[in-house]
Amino acid sequence: MIILETEHLFFRPLTLSDLDDLTALYADPEVMRFLGGPRSKDEVLHVLNRYIQEYQMYGHSFFATIQKSDQRFIGHCGLLNQEVEGEPEIELGYMLAPEYWQRGLALEGIEALKDYGLQQLGFSRIISLIPPGNTASIHIAEKIGMRYERDVDQWGQHFRLYAVKQP
Repeated sequence: MIILETEHLFFRPLTLSDLDDLTALYADPEVMRFLGGPRSKDEVLHVLNRYIQEYQMYGHSFFATIQKSDQRFIGHCGLLNQEVEGEPEIELGYMLAPEYWQRGLALEGIEALKDYGLQQLGFSRIISLIPPGNTASIHIAEKIGMRYERDVDQWGQHFRLYAVKQP
């Protein structure tokens, strides 16, 4: 079931059949550099089950991100329910395999998901929590119209909070 489509990508709910692809993504030290380091297959299974459950509960979470040209799983992007400093927020997040970096795919996917969240799902505001050293993600957030609001400490880590509001 395709949730959203762009020129080069489509998004569908994650399933247990994505475990091996997701495990490879989460095992990559470069991908996980700003996310606490590589994860084991058991840890990935735990988070995958949580994403599947969140999708069933809310209708959104991380989505499998598939490159249209070859139907390859290239990562996951999504809209996550979060609590930041006691306030409910919707976070836009993504993770792509390194071979798909610097091709404009992250920007294409994140822009489409931002619009999907604001227009189709009706969220009034969407945030991204980005580690200060992750300049590539900061650049993408700014390109899709997000603006820096403040620094936050969350999950034992320091982030810059970027946000965009309903136009």
